This record gives sequence, structure tokens and C-alpha cells, in this order.
Amino acid sequence: MTKSSLISRLEKGNYLHIAPQENGRDYPLSLSGYGHDRTVVDQPLKCHYSDITVFEFIVSGNLVYRENVTDYLVGAGEMFILHRALPHDYNVGPSGYAHKRFVNIRSTCINAILQSVGLHKPQVIRFENPSKIQAIFREIGHQTQQQQPGFQQKLSMLLYQLILEASASSNSSNPLAVQKAITYMRAHISEKITLDDLVKISGGSVRHFSRVFKQATGESPLQWLLSLRRNEAIALICQTDLPIGEIARRTGYSDPLAFSAFFKKHMGQSPTEMRAKARPGP
Repeated sequence: MTKSSLISRLEKGNYLHIAPQENGRDYPLSLSGYGHDRTVVDQPLKCHYSDITVFEFIVSGNLVYRENVTDYLVGAGEMFILHRALPHDYNVGPSGYAHKRFVNIRSTCINAILQSVGLHKPQVIRFENPSKIQAIFREIGHQTQQQQPGFQQKLSMLLYQLILEASASSNSSNPLAVQKAITYMRAHISEKITLDDLVKISGGSVRHFSRVFKQATGESPLQWLLSLRRNEAIALICQTDLPIGEIARRTGYSDPLAFSAFFKKHMGQSPTEMRAKARPGP
């Protein structure tokens, strides 16, 4: 098939922009745009995002992304994250064409969230069930087009779901000891967890386990646990009506005051202040 005939068969892509809420209230994960694009461009394209993070899911064909002088070939059923404030080059891959869906995420804490789930480094994310991921993207597109009351909260939840699915696929490539530790921390997030607990679950010595964990995630085990608890708290604060004391308990803090102090230190605002900003006005 010639390039001209291929172009004629590709439907035109589109992009939908979502402006920030006028009242200044926003969710920790807010969608600023959704789109899909089909291209056969055979020259490098440059993009630089100063305030958004982009998740790009390849539906068919492939693209080559370059980040930090390393090329990443991303094919059908795979995803690549364009991290905020980092320049990227990308080009159509060996297939000669690409169809992708993408979401633009506006969030002040996105880097911390991605780091806590192991998605802060450049990587090709491969899914066991790509149709499930495409369904999430399609639902995001549907909510963006319809914009019914409460759609921003639904979009925030869909973005969290997308991140968790990507994290599960990414973590499956981690060493077994790291996988066991992460699974344990997620399952026992409301309980007291020590480094010795994680070593017993994962095996080996404290020194070896800590070194392997940091090599795989970029954080020490206990730093990773703090990030996990912080991000779970953010989700519960912004997406539920649970009392702050109950959220503290669910994220491993028996003392609500200690929880609020920890939260304000790391987020720059109290749980109550974040909830007030995240809830849409009357």
C-alpha cells in the first residue's frame, strides 16, 4: 500500500480540550485534554510539556519516542508516558504509520504519584489485556465529549484506574522480591509496616533487599510506602466523603493529628483544605 493510499484510509484525528474549573477547584488528577491521532509523518516531531503529563497508548502501528538520548519503540497495545517538563522527540516507527489515543493530565502532584507506583522512569508499558486499556481511553473520551454533571470526578477516577493498570504491568517486570514487597504494602496499607516485615516477606538480607528495591523503584522501601500512603490519602480525600480520621486509619495513621501534620508537610495544605479545593462549588 502506498503512503498516499494509506493516508486516504486514515480517519482524521481529533483533540478535546478541558479548561480548568472557573472556581479554581480541581482534582489531584485532572484531565486537560483527550484525543486520538493517526499519522504517517516520517520526520521527527518535537514536544515539550511544561505543566502537563501525557499518556500515549498505541492502538495500531508503532512510534519511536526519544527521551534522554534513548529510543523506545512503542507498538500496538503498549503505552509511553511523556513526563512533565521533559522534552521529547517522536517519529513513526518501522510500520510506517501509527494510530494512538492520548490523555493530557494536569496535576501538581503527578510526579510524586508516578514515582510511588514505579512509573517515573522512561519505559514501554506492555499490557496483558490491551483491550481493557483501550476501553478506559474510550470511556475517558466519552466522558469528555458528554461533560455531564460530575464528569470531572469520573475522569479523575478513570485516570487513577489507568495509572494503577499501568503500574501493575510495569511492576510485573520488577525482581520478585520487589513485587512481593509492593504487593504486601498495598494489601496492608492500613497496618504498621516495618523494613523487617518487608524483608521477611521478600527474603534475603536487609542490605540486599534495600539495594534491589531502590534500583527497581528509585526509592527506599519505606519512602515508597510513604508515597503509597500519601497518594491513597489524596484519592480518599478528593473522591470520598470519609471523615479525615477514617482516612488516616485506612492509610496507616492511628493519630489523625499526626496524619494531618504529615500530609501538610508533604502536600503544602491540610487534608481539609485539599478536599475543599477539589469539590466543585454549588
